[in-house]
Amino acid sequence: MPKYSTAFGMDVHLRSTTVYALDADTGEAVTRRFPGNPWGEIAGWMGGFPGPSLAAYESGYPGFAPQRELAGLGVECVVAAVSKIPRSAADSASKNDRNDAARMAKC
Repeated sequence: MPKYSTAFGMDVHLRSTTVYALDADTGEAVTRRFPGNPWGEIAGWMGGFPGPSLAAYESGYPGFAPQRELAGLGVECVVAAVSKIPRSAADSASKNDRNDAARMAKC
């Protein structure tokens, strides 16, 4: 299994995409919210982090469209089943886009 230097967790919605970048070596985290779904802009932002990298988001309304778009732009991306993502009771109480994106990056 390859070691990734940067993990990206995404919380994708119709009107916005929140991306959480986690540097595996330093533990530094950066969050950015993009209006809409500008996959080219998101891929360009991801390219500014050390590689190799992996992006992930929960399956849902967008289906596999983000995965295909990002793969076409050279970003390795996976779609995670919502039921397989570990979630604590505290996560349910503090539901927001940043926390969801962070949980995806950490998984």
